[in-house]
Amino acid sequence: MDYEIYDVMIIGAGPAGMSAGVNARVRAKSVALVSRRFASPSLAKAPSVHNYLGVEEMSGTELYSRFLEHARRAEARLVEADVTGIYDMGGHFSALTSAGDISARAVIIATGAVQSASIPGESELLGAGVSYCATCDGPLYRGKRVVVLGYTAEAREEANFLAEICSEVTYVDLQRGKADKGTPLANSVREVVGKVVGIRGESFVTHVELVSEEIPVDGVFVIRESIPAERLLDGLVVTDGAIAVDREMATSVSGVFAAGDCTGRPWQVAKAVGEGLVAGLSAARYVDRALAAARAEGR
Repeated sequence: MDYEIYDVMIIGAGPAGMSAGVNARVRAKSVALVSRRFASPSLAKAPSVHNYLGVEEMSGTELYSRFLEHARRAEARLVEADVTGIYDMGGHFSALTSAGDISARAVIIATGAVQSASIPGESELLGAGVSYCATCDGPLYRGKRVVVLGYTAEAREEANFLAEICSEVTYVDLQRGKADKGTPLANSVREVVGKVVGIRGESFVTHVELVSEEIPVDGVFVIRESIPAERLLDGLVVTDGAIAVDREMATSVSGVFAAGDCTGRPWQVAKAVGEGLVAGLSAARYVDRALAAARAEGR
């Protein structure tokens, strides 16, 4: 069911996100669960799960399918989309996604292990030629030269999309030898395997520097499992490679919570599910308090 403003929006559909969604729904809150894909790469690698209480000899894939079915039965809205930014609108949050803007009174970040803006020049040139979503920003580079820096199998799909509208697309394979290469690249896409030295330019991107060559470009798309947490939302504190949270899973931004691998070790399904539970309940309480305050003020 669609809402103009959801009570809770969850970014990420791993065990933590699913747990948060189910428990927010138990508290009768409307929930939008937004993820690039509804899958858990970490669980998919587990032929058998041995350390989740009450579950023995079950594959990670089967366990995740049960999580997903539970979320569906709870009637959370599942939205398959990239999220490129979350903005505090004063009273609610709005997420810019490849499926359009989605608004909610509270947000739970459950994007998996935090990935940082690790390429030299990436942070400095974000919004000045560097983007994290081809579907969102690709039309800005119609007829221009772009490079896709691909850390995931899905990055090839992004490159193929760009090949339909851009004059020149170069794909740099950064999967580091992973067997699953994903969708074959379009014939017009040039593929390069090499280490990225940096994204270069002064006020705007001009080229991508590899160890082996320099590629002149108008735009660069960095495709990871998730965008760097510090770029997702202004004011979000990341400490030692993890989103800082308290015991209620509240972050440094009021109304925003986090759960799962993005809050740090141990990277285990039991910890993710437990933190998702706490985050879902905390977000529900936050929404209740916010709505009660608004009624008291006559809004």
